[in-house]
Amino acid sequence: MQDFLSIEELIIDNSFCNYCFQKNEADILHWEQFIRDYPSQKEKIEEAKQIVLGLHVMLKQKFAGNKIAPNLTGEKNRTHSKIFAIKNIFRYGAAAAAVFLLILISKRIINISNNSTNNTIKQTTAGKIPGNIDFYKTANGERKMIVLSDSTKIWLNVASELRVDKGFGKSNRNVYLSGEALFDVIHNESLPFVVHTDKYDVKDLGTVFNVKNYPGDKQSETSLIRGKVEIQMINSRRKISLLPNQKVVVNNDQPSEKTKETSAHLPNAQIALLPLSYDQKDSAVIETAWSQNRLEIVNENFADMKDKLERWYDVKINFKDAEVSKYTFTATFEKENIEEALKALQYAYHFNYSINGDEITISK
Repeated sequence: MQDFLSIEELIIDNSFCNYCFQKNEADILHWEQFIRDYPSQKEKIEEAKQIVLGLHVMLKQKFAGNKIAPNLTGEKNRTHSKIFAIKNIFRYGAAAAAVFLLILISKRIINISNNSTNNTIKQTTAGKIPGNIDFYKTANGERKMIVLSDSTKIWLNVASELRVDKGFGKSNRNVYLSGEALFDVIHNESLPFVVHTDKYDVKDLGTVFNVKNYPGDKQSETSLIRGKVEIQMINSRRKISLLPNQKVVVNNDQPSEKTKETSAHLPNAQIALLPLSYDQKDSAVIETAWSQNRLEIVNENFADMKDKLERWYDVKINFKDAEVSKYTFTATFEKENIEEALKALQYAYHFNYSINGDEITISK
């Protein structure tokens, strides 16, 4: 049975606040889809939205010019008690003590509405390489938001590179990706948008989709959030059409027994057609969680996590003992630094680590 968030929980949910202020494409898509999937929750969603927007307006009028706000960090139960006070404010008017609680709980709402979509995903302009090809690049630990000349929006994940064809917008709309990016494409039937990777091409048919293709990774994948895309394999020239909430996973190594089972209905055992994954806590799409500054680890061993952690935190990880590299974890990291992340992982398995600058050694 689906466990829905209460109004009180919705108001303090970052993803929901982004949806209210139309500040994050992934969050907007998630909550729009949620309303379509669960129409019985529409009235509650609308009520919570009005409270969030109402809080913003009230605070802007009441505390304009106040640059200092208390830090919003407290136990969940204490936060919920403040939310109940907010609801009473809307029903009965604000007493002085209740207004103080209103300031506390609303700090994140003001921040979300005033700041850009993601305070660590910065909008950027293109560089130039020979042949007048625009390119965008992120380092380890860095993410960027890009708007192309056709108004297509792209969120570029860590350690990624996007090249834009010199004829973009005129004779073609071709881009070339190494790494990972979330695309919100402006559809143009006469000039299709195509993402080229070294394994396959992704043709837009009016959509929001995520492509992950890091050099050296065991798998590449394309996840469809909205609309429709067509995947064309480079070697076989075979085409696969994706529907919303589906993804294509391409094994860069030899297929495992697990992949053979999940992709038995496809002609090529190297390719799997799978449903998207959702976080049980908040129904967020795990494949695009990175665009919301969330690093999702789902049943991955340390060895497979290594590259992901190195890119996310801009560090270098070495395993002193092979046995440790086989430890398997499921975790979500948002604001944690690398040391906090490692300490959290230690709750699942005992291991030791040492940090020397950006070098990390992990042992038994």
